[in-house]
Parts: sequence; C-alpha cells; structure tokens
Amino acid sequence: MNYEPTMLDIGQSKQIFVDDLVIESVENVCRTWHQPTRVENPVIVRDRPWEQITYFTFNGSRVVRDPKDGIFKCVYQIWNRGKTLHDPPAFHLLYAESDDGVHWRKPKLDVFQHDGRDTNIVIPNAYGMTYILDPHEEESARRFKAIYLSYLPKKLFESSWKVMAATSEDLRQWNDLPDRPQMGRSGSKMDDSNALSYDPFGRIFILNMRHYDMYAIARNLDNPELEAWTICPPYYPLDWRRINKRRIWQTESADMIHWSEPYAALTPEDGEDGLDETYYGFYPFPAGGVQMGFLNTMSYVSNEMRVRLVYSRNGKNWHHLNKRQPFFSPRGEGYWDAFMVTITHNPIRVGDELFIYHGGSSNHHDWWISGAREGLEVPEVTDPNGVNYALGLAKLRVDGFVSLDAGPTRRGILVTRPLISEGRRLTANMRCYGGGSIAAEIVDLRDQVIPGFSRHECDIFRGDSVEHTFSWKGRTEMPPLPEETAPYPAPEFERFRKIRFFMEKAQIFSFAFE
Repeated sequence: MNYEPTMLDIGQSKQIFVDDLVIESVENVCRTWHQPTRVENPVIVRDRPWEQITYFTFNGSRVVRDPKDGIFKCVYQIWNRGKTLHDPPAFHLLYAESDDGVHWRKPKLDVFQHDGRDTNIVIPNAYGMTYILDPHEEESARRFKAIYLSYLPKKLFESSWKVMAATSEDLRQWNDLPDRPQMGRSGSKMDDSNALSYDPFGRIFILNMRHYDMYAIARNLDNPELEAWTICPPYYPLDWRRINKRRIWQTESADMIHWSEPYAALTPEDGEDGLDETYYGFYPFPAGGVQMGFLNTMSYVSNEMRVRLVYSRNGKNWHHLNKRQPFFSPRGEGYWDAFMVTITHNPIRVGDELFIYHGGSSNHHDWWISGAREGLEVPEVTDPNGVNYALGLAKLRVDGFVSLDAGPTRRGILVTRPLISEGRRLTANMRCYGGGSIAAEIVDLRDQVIPGFSRHECDIFRGDSVEHTFSWKGRTEMPPLPEETAPYPAPEFERFRKIRFFMEKAQIFSFAFE
C-alpha cells in the first residue's frame, strides 16, 4: 500500500483500522480480526414446485433494504435441470421479500406461470443478475439498475447469451433498456459472476466482472492434459502469458450502456495464493473512509469456496487483509453450508449490527455439473437431490471487521497521526470488558494538549457502544479551528489534531471527528 499525505485529511469519515495509515504509535496494543456469527438456519430455501435448485452462489442473488419502504428485497436465481443429462438447463430470476430480514416470503406475481399458476419469477430465461439502487435517479421507475445475461437454451452447454441492462422501481417488474451494454473493445460480451456498485461522488456505475476471454491463452499443446471440464485448465506458474485463472476485472460507465475497457483489478499471485486457488467473484462496499470488498475464492482441487477481505483507498488498487486468511468459510460435512460459502451483498446495518447475507451449499462447486460426464464417484453425481443451495444470514457488530485491542494484563496506548478534520466531536465504536476503560485526549501538531481536552479531564468510558461521543467534564465540542490570519500555507499546521487513546481491557473498532 502506497500512502499519500492527503489521505490524512479524513474529514468526518469513520476510520476503520484495516491498515496503519492513521496510527503514529501503539504500546501494548494489537490488531484483532473478527468474523460474523451465523444465524443457524438458512433464511431462503427451495420450497416451491418451480424451484429445482435455488442457485445461491456468487452470481445467484443480492439482498437490499429498500429505503423507500424499509423492506428487505432479494432477486435470486434458480437452475432447473432437464429430465435427462443431455437436456439444456433453464435459468430464471425470482423475487422474495422480508420485513425483518430473517423471515422471508415469496409473493405470487403475474409475470411468469408454472403449470398455470402464478409464481415469484420476475425474469424468465435469465442468469447472473447484479443490481443496485441508483441514489441520484429522479425517475421512480428506474430506481434500480441491473446487468444480467439473457439466456435462450439450445442444447447442453450451447446457448444464446445476451448481455442486457434493465431498470425497475421495486425489483418485481423489470424493463430492458433498448441498447445492449458494450464492454470496451470486447463489445457486448462478458462472463458471469459480476457485481455492480456505484460511485456517488463521480456518479458512475462500476462493474467488477470476468473478462469474456478469461481462459483464452496459448496453451502448451505438447503437454498432456486431463480430459476434464474446461473450468480446470492447465495452469502455468510465473508465466504471465498463460494466466488463465478466474480473476477480477473492473469497468466503469455513466449510463449502464457504454463501459470502459475492463482492466485487471485482482489477480491470484504465484507464491501468495495456492496453485489451484482462483478469484471467483468480488463485491466492494463502502466502510468508513475506505472501500472494503468480499473476495470470493475457489480452490479447484477441493472444489470448495470461501470469502476473504480486501480493501482500497481509491477504489482501484486493492490489497488483501489479515494475511489472506478467510473471513468466512464453509463448515464442513453435516451442515447446510458444508462446502461452499459466497457473499454477494454489501452489509446492511440493522440497529447496532451488520446483516451479512451469504450463499451456502451442501454440495461442491461443479462436481454435480460435470461429474457424470467425467465419471466422478461422488454422492452429488449419484444423488442429484443432494445438490442444495440456500441463503444464510450472519451478523457482525457495526464496523466490527477489525479492532485495536489492549490486553487483559497491561494497559495500552494508541496515538494517531496528525489528522485534518473540521469535525468538533470525537466519536468512537468501543467495547470494554472486565472493568476496563478508555480515555482520550486531543493534542495539536506540536503534541500540546488542547486546553480542556486532556486525559485527566476526560469522562472515562467503561461500557460497550457502537457510537460513543467522548466528553471532557461534560463538554463534547472541541473548539473550532482558528480562522486564517496569514497567507496560505502558513496556518496549515493549525488544522491538525492528534488523538491519544489510553486503554485498559478494551477494544476500539473505529473513530471519527463529527
């Protein structure tokens, strides 16, 4: 990570301790990474006659909470196999909703019928939809915007794919845009496992995607190859010409139709990632003053999937967190999410918690798809009913991805770098335990305590709060910054403030000047 001094102008954004940018020094303080707690049972499962496989994998669903009515809404995908091995599959997009995010219903709509009955199918013959709420859209009917693949089956693994853009008011009724999206010089072509997001400052749409020619490399045809599904092609370490692992590209658009030339944003690294480890799909989301992202990874050999955390300070250059250790993993034999977990949803704040929805399955990634043709001896081939995907829910404290902790024995001190902010209140997400405490003092660029804001005047915090406002003898507002009395840049040093946190048996998850 290349830091730049302008990054220390933090404004009023939350500072989450994903890196060392704002840290000048620590004493007896460590960084701890946290994982969400699962709600034991899945929240959306297959339970309708028209649902054969509810395909909750990376490109299979997304959950949003509509600010217009407060309802949790989800468009998800089903994969219905033909009656025989050689029949083409059918893919459809469906709708579900919930008042509390835990208990879901599937309303019957009049878009598509099954055996003469209304269903919750909203787009038939469609695959891999990704969508967002456009906060700047003035036309109500176009609030939600999506990219998806229109799929007209011909025969097994030979189909007609069309990249489509669509809009909706409520995720139930969708209208295709008249023009098809164009992805740089590749034209209207892309692979699946895509994730749409939005830059509210630049007012542009961002698509993290797979390139259409992801697997197109000049193989060494003199080497022997296995007669297996082409999803597991030969891999050539340390040969950039032959990088054919699944990886992440990024492209941008102002109108959902004309997209910039995709560029590689996240690529597996030889020596850092496993020989068979690939980047399956990626979903970014804002987290305080940074962008974080759920990087979904797949291992070819075990045929399993899990999720890592990455982050960026500019939305383009991404860095791995927690030494590439998993943020979320499958639980193994006996659980409904035994072998695969995926996250394609940004966290949704509900009270003091983040709701993190995740796909999961009791089957592996592709053994059930190609195993019969390859002669694989696995239960997913002999018992198709064992293929089962569902949507789960996990919960995490707000800003709870990482904390800076003082241990149970010695006290700790955390000192920030000099920071620029117009905010006059210091708020923090903190937790104390076993009689622990946290005090803070504010100092200037010369390390002189701002009068009235010393640690000894601080009203000690001893509780657990996701948004505590510090006070000093009851006073919460710091003095305003002095007005400029000399030409720029002479008074610039007056804009800086540093914080010293004094901690005992405590954790700090984030802080901000507000």
